[in-house]
Amino acid sequence: MRKKTLNKEIRRSITGSLGRFISIFSLMLLGTFAFVGLKVSGPDMRRTAEDFYAQHHLADLTLTSTLGLDHSDQQLINESKGVKKAEFGYFQDLVIKGKENSLRLFSKPDELSTYELMSGKLPQKDSEIALDYLYDGQYKIGQTIDFTPPKSKDSDLIKNHSFKIVGFVKSSEYVDKSDFGSTTVGTGKLNGYALVTKEAFDSDVYMIARLSYKNLQNISIFDSKYDSRLKTEQKTLENTFKNQPEKRLAALKTAPEKQINEAKSQIVEEENQLTQQENQLIAQKNQIGENASAQAIEQINAGQNQINDGKEKIAKAKAKAELAKQETALNQLEKPTYQINNRKEGNPGYKTFLDDSTRIDSLSNIFPVVLFAIALLVSLTTMTRFVEEERGNLGLLKALGYSNRDIRKKFMVYGLVSSGLGALVGTIIGHTFLPIAVFNAYTASSTFSNLRLTFSPLWTIVAFAIAIACSLLPAYWVVRMELKEVPASLFLAKVPKAGSRILLEKINFIWKRMSFTYKVTARNLFRYKKRMLMTIFGVAGCTALLVMGFGIRDSISGLSNKQFGQILHYDMITIEKNKVNDKEKEEIDKELVSSEIENYLPIAFENLTKEASDKLEKQEVNLIATNRSDDLSKYISLKSRKNSQKIELNNSGAVLSEKFAELLDLKVGDSLTLKDSENQPHKIKVAAITEMYMGHYIFMNQSVYQNVFKKDFVANAQLIKLKNASTNNIQKMSAQFMQEDGIQAISQNSDLKKVIESFMYGINSVMIVLITCAILLAIVVIYNLTNINVSERIRELATIKVLGFYDREVTLYIYRETILLSFLGILVGFGLGDYFHQVIMNQLSADQIMFAPGLLWTNLLLSAAITFATTLLLAIVVHFKLKAVDMLGALKSVD
Repeated sequence: MRKKTLNKEIRRSITGSLGRFISIFSLMLLGTFAFVGLKVSGPDMRRTAEDFYAQHHLADLTLTSTLGLDHSDQQLINESKGVKKAEFGYFQDLVIKGKENSLRLFSKPDELSTYELMSGKLPQKDSEIALDYLYDGQYKIGQTIDFTPPKSKDSDLIKNHSFKIVGFVKSSEYVDKSDFGSTTVGTGKLNGYALVTKEAFDSDVYMIARLSYKNLQNISIFDSKYDSRLKTEQKTLENTFKNQPEKRLAALKTAPEKQINEAKSQIVEEENQLTQQENQLIAQKNQIGENASAQAIEQINAGQNQINDGKEKIAKAKAKAELAKQETALNQLEKPTYQINNRKEGNPGYKTFLDDSTRIDSLSNIFPVVLFAIALLVSLTTMTRFVEEERGNLGLLKALGYSNRDIRKKFMVYGLVSSGLGALVGTIIGHTFLPIAVFNAYTASSTFSNLRLTFSPLWTIVAFAIAIACSLLPAYWVVRMELKEVPASLFLAKVPKAGSRILLEKINFIWKRMSFTYKVTARNLFRYKKRMLMTIFGVAGCTALLVMGFGIRDSISGLSNKQFGQILHYDMITIEKNKVNDKEKEEIDKELVSSEIENYLPIAFENLTKEASDKLEKQEVNLIATNRSDDLSKYISLKSRKNSQKIELNNSGAVLSEKFAELLDLKVGDSLTLKDSENQPHKIKVAAITEMYMGHYIFMNQSVYQNVFKKDFVANAQLIKLKNASTNNIQKMSAQFMQEDGIQAISQNSDLKKVIESFMYGINSVMIVLITCAILLAIVVIYNLTNINVSERIRELATIKVLGFYDREVTLYIYRETILLSFLGILVGFGLGDYFHQVIMNQLSADQIMFAPGLLWTNLLLSAAITFATTLLLAIVVHFKLKAVDMLGALKSVD
């Protein structure tokens, strides 16, 4: 019977204090939602990518060559140890006829790096093609697509340039919607891909080799073991092909050299024969003398004519310069470059998607921790107040003979149900809503779809354990302390905290000028120290989360303006081929004086690399050297971020971009070694470090360049500023330059802008969710603490109402403390938020991107405004609650 009464009392405790119940429920819901959601979002993203790659058997390594892969290359690959499967294929970059868009046409793979069919069918004939699914809408199945043949017939590897579209496909090698790599046709940037049959190609050599390895099977591609083994296999393959460029070049020259030598020998032989015949004629002339007969003279002249004809034929052969052309072409023939890429290096978007998922993991280590810390503090205050309100019932139950365990059960069940339900709902939406929101934000720029949601038992158990502990432990501790008293003591109301003099009272010139209500406020703040600290830290936590969220957004959102408005002033870089003849150079110069170009600066451009370490991937660095240092500032502003001091190029060394120096822990005066395109090392001294937010750069003058590379300075590229810097015009001018035979590649600033914009979109979307959680947390915390404050002092408030205080004055009497404590909490939150912001920025930053450090004053103002607005809006709720106070009931004494 007694148990039945106790159980009824437990149910009434929940329904009778629904506001308190909902507040604890909400706190735990927010905490578990953010914790579980952020903890599973990264793994869900990686599992989705891993399943997609496993389904389509993405190659572990790819190998390409500038001259294709001949039989000797294929033999080396097939004989390599550890290779499970080696598959060879073709590709060709072509421009869509009538447009500037370029596509890379791949031959249909058999097993490795296959394609997902989105609609239609895969090509079966050499006249059929399946396009990148992103072109679905621009083209239709059954439509014909035409491509412009390359200028040089030797580089044309496609049998025909008109195809019937039979389907749309998704590639496993290209998962970034905006980055397909560079090309030598169109605008210099690929705009997509397409799939044709192998029979559509006409080539004696393959263009690409895809490899999978035995010891990489059944290992997660995101496991550190996979990366370690993959690097080992990549290094082994690089060593295998270390001497292959020289061998391949020698093999390519063998047949042409033999033909040229044979042709030379034949010409020399013919010249010797003609020389002998001419000598014989001269001898005959001398023998016959001046009295030679007409017939003899005629014979000599006929012989001379034959000799002249022979000389003329030889001269014509030389005039045609057939041999000269062949020799020139042979001498200009360069050894092939072999490019061996792993998944991160050869798959645009692969590394980006992985980095995005790990950034979410970083957020999960801070944001939910703060949420749960605040929830613990507020739950402690809430449960303490709950127990104090039930003090009389505790005495009654104890007097009736209930054990301490039975009495505690009421509060334990209350805490368990409120926190357990909150954790349950938070876990459910944390496993579903947040991962989907995060995935959709980051896949806006990638081709991944159909997020694979997974259930994490580990993080669910951890979340439930933390949530339940946040409510049960305070409840258990407070009830345990109360039950140490006897029933008679519990029947008595708890003695109110005694007032005492405060420090401010000793500062007489301030204290005597304060009104009565402000003196009461000051005394009450220190009278209820626990509630004061809870309010300060609760508001500080909410403000810190807002500051951190807005700070992350601000650090990223300003990148584009700073990079392309304040630092980089050029629109594109045109990069010439290694060997440009006079005619090609003349054509390039004509383009540079176009009316579309405002100005340009010739530079030496090199693409250097820094070998990867255990903690760092291989980094690519753009080297820009100039012999006109004074003019460089018109195109690139070199300055220190810390003191805004302008940096001049001098002979003491090179200027490094800040992010690159930070990654390698380099300071002014240090040296680093980088490798060029031929894998040759070059030692460079650091003279200064310049502000740069996107990409890695090294700047140097002519003298430093010549000392580092041990060769004369030769400009092989141009920094170009256009009069019309719109994206469309940059694309148009890039296409014009790519038409020139001497241009190898184009680097456009608009491409870097796209990278930053897609990165910003993903982070900002996640921040919106987290900032919303922080605002909701602020509402729950401030309301809960204010509600506790009102409940604790209801008799005091009833008293001043009886004394004649107006409703507005009563509200300000109690809420003035909340406003002041909120203000202090906001100040503390600024410092805490700045710390969180710095920690998160260090964890979120990508290798190629440097976030703008520091917090903007607008961020602090906005965070403070949101917290204050929440406080003031809740004041309205409290005002109406105080208006409805039953003064008589509140003033009834329990003693």
